[in-house]
Amino acid sequence: MLVAGDDQEPAFDNAVDAMARKLAEFGVPRSSVVILKANGEKEQEGTSSNIADAFAGLAPAATEGCFVFVTSHGAPAKGLIMKHAKAFLGPADLDRLLTGPCQGRPTVVIASGCFSGSFAEGVMPAANRVILTAARDDRPSFGCNAGRQFTVFDQCVLDNLTGGSRWWTVMENARVCVDQNERALHVDAPSEPQTSVGAEVTDLLVFSS
Repeated sequence: MLVAGDDQEPAFDNAVDAMARKLAEFGVPRSSVVILKANGEKEQEGTSSNIADAFAGLAPAATEGCFVFVTSHGAPAKGLIMKHAKAFLGPADLDRLLTGPCQGRPTVVIASGCFSGSFAEGVMPAANRVILTAARDDRPSFGCNAGRQFTVFDQCVLDNLTGGSRWWTVMENARVCVDQNERALHVDAPSEPQTSVGAEVTDLLVFSS
């Protein structure tokens, strides 16, 4: 499930498109990938009903899991903006959407946006979930502007997403990358990406090609 919640800048759409290419490289069938965008059309538009239908349609086999990448603007204690849903996708919302189809299945959630650390806290962490977020729950993330292809966090995740590596390794490498980029940007308060790794998925591997 790949979601670009806003289209104020092209970075969100760019990241979703790049992630879709990554999944194809890892051998994930296109039929198994759902893409929703703020500027999408018909069933690919990021409306409330399309988001709910897309999650309800997830049907991982016994040997499969769930992968969710959501990138957008965020707000403290609210979650990530879903422009055409005219709402925020918060941790409780995402937990509810995942509980049915992904219950007990290995699940990776990448929540990219300002203040997205809330997705690694509270109701979202679970034994079967790996959660990566772009920032602490009280910090912005950076690079969301028309002059960049991707946000800093999305770029760092994409650059470090290697098939067969462990997810916690991806996140540690992404953290280093984010720190280096933020130092170069001279940010006042680093975003401090957050992680939650459940007991059942400590050794979960990125898709193998």
